[in-house]
Amino acid sequence: MLVNQFNIKVFEIEIEDEKSFLDFIEKNSVILSSYLLSLRGNISTTIEKSLERYSLAYIKNMPIKKRSGVAAQFTKSSTIKIIDTIVRSGQEIEYDGDILCLKRVNSGAKIKCNGNFIALESVDALIECNGEFMLLAIGKSANIYFNGVNITENLDDKKLYSVKLEKDEILIY
Repeated sequence: MLVNQFNIKVFEIEIEDEKSFLDFIEKNSVILSSYLLSLRGNISTTIEKSLERYSLAYIKNMPIKKRSGVAAQFTKSSTIKIIDTIVRSGQEIEYDGDILCLKRVNSGAKIKCNGNFIALESVDALIECNGEFMLLAIGKSANIYFNGVNITENLDDKKLYSVKLEKDEILIY
């Protein structure tokens, strides 16, 4: 017996209107060629021929069991504020949930959140995070508070840190 295990990326698509679906397939066939399509709804012979023409792999009307994991709980149970601009000196941002900064946070800015904090670029600001974790890289003028504790002196600039709160203890990785 030969057994192989694969991890497969799947797009689950519910077909409500044949024309819209065929337009979607035509526009996205290159991207979709790397995925298994799980199709729900009325799959006509026209749809099947279109899928075959683009050599797309698919299954029909087969329910996919969704995992209930942390990622699903994170997106459903918490509110996240996404900041997609540079946070400039003098700006103050206060938010009750989680914050995700996609751009740099400059010196002189202040961010306070009662949820988790993630910064994808360097942080040179005052950050107050009262959540369960932080993920950030700091610059030379950063001032970082995690659950009321100044942890700045434990962080070097230019390194990405994961900071967690476990059993009332702050862990820095």
